[in-house]
Amino acid sequence: MHPMNGDGVGISNPVELIFMGTGTSSCVPHVDCLTRPPEAKPCHTCLAALTPEGKRNARRNTSAVVRLRGAHSENVTILIDCGKSFQSAAVEWFPKYGLRRIDAVLITHAHADAMNGLDDLRGWTLHGAIQPFIDLYVSMNTFKEVQRAFPYLISKEYASGGGDVPEFKWHIIEEGVPFEIGGTGIQITPFAVHHGRIFTPAPPVDMPITPSSLSPASTAASSPKVPGTPIHNGDLPTSPPTQAIQPYLCFGFIIQDAFTYISDVSHIPDHVWAMFESRGMTPPVFVLDCLRILPHTSHYGIEDSVRTARRMKAKRTYLLGFSHDLHHDDWVTITEAAGGEKPEGSKLAMLDKYGLRGLHEADTVWVRPAFDGLRVIVHPDGSVRDEAYL
Repeated sequence: MHPMNGDGVGISNPVELIFMGTGTSSCVPHVDCLTRPPEAKPCHTCLAALTPEGKRNARRNTSAVVRLRGAHSENVTILIDCGKSFQSAAVEWFPKYGLRRIDAVLITHAHADAMNGLDDLRGWTLHGAIQPFIDLYVSMNTFKEVQRAFPYLISKEYASGGGDVPEFKWHIIEEGVPFEIGGTGIQITPFAVHHGRIFTPAPPVDMPITPSSLSPASTAASSPKVPGTPIHNGDLPTSPPTQAIQPYLCFGFIIQDAFTYISDVSHIPDHVWAMFESRGMTPPVFVLDCLRILPHTSHYGIEDSVRTARRMKAKRTYLLGFSHDLHHDDWVTITEAAGGEKPEGSKLAMLDKYGLRGLHEADTVWVRPAFDGLRVIVHPDGSVRDEAYL
């Protein structure tokens, strides 16, 4: 890990984060809103998303790209999540920001909005169009769910049709165990938060795994990764039936001490907070879930998000994962209030409508809504710059 400077930032070159998507699983706009009959109440957020001036309301599945320099001054591009809307996001943002090769994909969890775009990565690897393969870093539970949903992504003999599938190398990562992206020197620390609950255990998977496709990720203390013991179907643990309520776990990531990223969360366990605090630093940038005003079974509401941002004390906190309940400009007003601004007139009335007047009365914190295509840069001195908020 790079030595930390006076601001506690262990980076030696600028690190970029580009938001590929900032919406909920349904994305914004909603088809049902765009096809409502004339007599129905219009959805101003979804309608605004179709206009140039309201483009920040158009939100795809949560996803981000981190671009930074490796230990040998090479450019390294890391994709976080590859959900249902990844293809259209890549078409829009990869050319704009000069992105091409993907050096690693980190999957937070096995929901459709985080992994159902993996098949689209054939555009990178088919016939070596951009690269021969892509390294994927996932938990064992996520690996098993990919195996269940898309067996041909794990074992190519399950492909059909023409057999054109993406080429992956799978790496199993564990909560709290830092790992390195290849031999780049880039350090990632995964941690698990709650994202709602598990309603019933999934049935066991009954298919072989291609041994060469799977290995543990190299730890932060190791040099270049060495393939581990192959995992076969008989080695995979199965979940016994249970009546107890179990949390559904979703990975967050600390990336090179520049970003802490939590896209889907309903609760952060105490041991994760202890891990944050043991690092003796606060991140320059904190990316955090916020579905809507009110809390949800599997997501934070705005008061949860602001409370968590105040505890994290990052220089800047960007919220993502929004539904279509509120317009982007309303989210700006709400987050500005959390930063101490005293709204007046219609802005104050909007806060009163949702019972949020007290947001500006507590400790101030810099929070803003992220939007698709927003680029944030963390500099080696710990300063943060984006292209929307001064």
